[in-house]
Amino acid sequence: MRSMRTKTDGTSFPLRHGVVLGLVAAGILALSALADVSGAVAGERPLPPQELRQLFPGQFRAQVKGYDVRFVATRDGRIKGFYGGFTDEGRWSLRGNRLCIMLKDWLDGKTTCSAVHRSRGSSWYLARGIRFRRM
Repeated sequence: MRSMRTKTDGTSFPLRHGVVLGLVAAGILALSALADVSGAVAGERPLPPQELRQLFPGQFRAQVKGYDVRFVATRDGRIKGFYGGFTDEGRWSLRGNRLCIMLKDWLDGKTTCSAVHRSRGSSWYLARGIRFRRM
């Protein structure tokens, strides 16, 4: 990770002062490295491509390692994440039945792809262990 982060007001701060943000970023990275078993364990099928296209773009609330993170995915493939006073931005795309996301800082510019599964009986979705839903 880079040693500096940017707050929404444009000011930068050293990473060591952003411990919680570091935990969120570490959670995203760790969950991205896991095998994609979120729906396989429950016996659920991944969302088909047409359902993913109905879900994205949009505004989402995600839970990463117990922290609430808000994401806005726009039609032009951009995505912006918000946690507290911190933001990150990147790109999103759909590849078949997989959602792919690249975030400049929180994912170190790496693209991760995952099948998306609907959590049974709720409005939540799961992708590589990260829970999210439309706002």
